[in-house]
Amino acid sequence: MEEKVLVAYATRYGSTREVAGAIAAALQEEGAAVDLMRADEVADVAPYTMVVIGSPVYAGKWLDDALTMVTRHREALGRVPVALFAVGILIAEDTPENRQKVEAALDPAMQIVTPVSVGLFAGKLDAKALSFPLRMMLKVMKTPEGDYRDMDAIGRWAKSLPVRKG
Repeated sequence: MEEKVLVAYATRYGSTREVAGAIAAALQEEGAAVDLMRADEVADVAPYTMVVIGSPVYAGKWLDDALTMVTRHREALGRVPVALFAVGILIAEDTPENRQKVEAALDPAMQIVTPVSVGLFAGKLDAKALSFPLRMMLKVMKTPEGDYRDMDAIGRWAKSLPVRKG
């Protein structure tokens, strides 16, 4: 069987899709065959020798599409290595407390699968892309606007995954 990795992601504004794309590119650089797709478009994980699943964290939770994918494919995911990642603006201020809050968003998924690796990455906040109520909430919370993603660190994490390259 060809060694093939699925990188699946949920996204609301596109930032996590870019993180997933960086993960896929890093795995391809290492020689892995990779499919990149939205979590809600994944029909079957059986063809893959590893699955990487990620989502942004909003209000302390992974997006439903990512968790639904894990739940729907739980049996097949139990037969291959699975890595999980979360993207959150909280990690822009990288403290143990903030990392714990973002990692807690993965708890429901980790009740279903046991990941071989977990990546926690700072996100991107572009207030112009958000709805007015959300912009106001973030302003009140003094959430820092900007792109805090470290694509080099994301690539290093991806290259550390236990992928059998084909």
